[in-house]
Amino acid sequence: MTTKEPIVSETRPQPAPAGPHAGRRALVALFVILGLVLVMAIVLGLLPRLSRQKALLAASQATEERRPAVNVAAVRLGPARSEVELPGDLVALVETPIYARADVFMRRRLVDLGHRVKQGDLMAELETPELDEQIRQARAMLSQSQAAVKQWQASLLESRANLKLAQVTYERWKQLAASGVVSLQDADEKQASEEVRQAEVAAAEASLNAAQNQVSANEANLRRLEELKSFSKITAPFDGVVTYRVPDVGTLINAGSTAAGKEMFRVAQIHILRIFVNVPQSAVPSIHSGQTAELRVQEFPGRVFPASVRGTSHSLDTGSRTELVVLIVPNPDGILLPGMYAQVKFVVERDKPALLIRGDAMVLARSGPQVAVVGADGRVHFRGIQIARDLGAELEINAGLSPGDQVVLHPGDEVRENAVVELRNSSR
Repeated sequence: MTTKEPIVSETRPQPAPAGPHAGRRALVALFVILGLVLVMAIVLGLLPRLSRQKALLAASQATEERRPAVNVAAVRLGPARSEVELPGDLVALVETPIYARADVFMRRRLVDLGHRVKQGDLMAELETPELDEQIRQARAMLSQSQAAVKQWQASLLESRANLKLAQVTYERWKQLAASGVVSLQDADEKQASEEVRQAEVAAAEASLNAAQNQVSANEANLRRLEELKSFSKITAPFDGVVTYRVPDVGTLINAGSTAAGKEMFRVAQIHILRIFVNVPQSAVPSIHSGQTAELRVQEFPGRVFPASVRGTSHSLDTGSRTELVVLIVPNPDGILLPGMYAQVKFVVERDKPALLIRGDAMVLARSGPQVAVVGADGRVHFRGIQIARDLGAELEINAGLSPGDQVVLHPGDEVRENAVVELRNSSR
């Protein structure tokens, strides 16, 4: 038999509900924790950045305190004598093309290219068939006009004889009319006849004058054609060398010196040559007439040909800013030829020597070329300069510097206005 134990129910105590003060304290604690986390994150992120900025600032200050080292060169005076070398073209002293005065054919050519001729030497003979026909026609017209003169001379004599007869007849009839033998009408007719004869004489004289003028015109035309005919023999105008000739005998040559007319010969004097040189504006004041120069041609290395300035154009070309200078050079052996390219060196004496700096000291700024000049205190100051000539490794300066100034070579970005620099070298 089993015994049932009584069931005892266990009742646990329930926690009392939290009051309003307990929830507020939990929220404050949460905010405090979040604030601490945020502050720690800011501190952990800011400290390295501040450390880097401090390091960069220290490095920048160290860089600024460190003086950049530069190379300098002193501005120096150039030599009292300077040389200007310029290109030029050789041209014959005198060169003349010879043209035909009429349409002709080459009959005979007596000279060839390179032949030396004397003034008056026969160079060629020409055939002038059209000119010969014109001369024959002119002679015929002259003969015709001369015959016309003779005819009018005879007509004038006849008219004068008729006038004389009319005058005598009128005088007789006038006396008869006065005596009443004949009527006044008959006397008036004789007077009119006399006046007609006078008009015939005047007309004959005018016709004779016209015929004589025609003779003079025909004679002038014939002389002109005969003068042209004399040019069928081509002679040398002066002593020189033949530099051009027509191809062959039988060539048709047109008259004139225009594009339609082809030159037959060209004769040049080459015992003295001219050289045309374009001198830049900077060197113009140093070039004058009579000045000597040296001429060199690459075909004759080591040989110098003396030249002298014959004249200048006294004006500058607005495009190139150069003055045309003409020099002459003796060429007795004829080795220099017209058309050659030459180099002409002028030696210029200077009253005031120019200033020279090295080309690698110049920098280009918006305001123009400048150089960095180091003062006695080691500070850099940029100065504008005026370049007279570019000599390659050196520059010739007109203004902006003084002898002895120290200019920085290859100035870099660290070379700034009023910066203090350290000189690696000094040429004071």
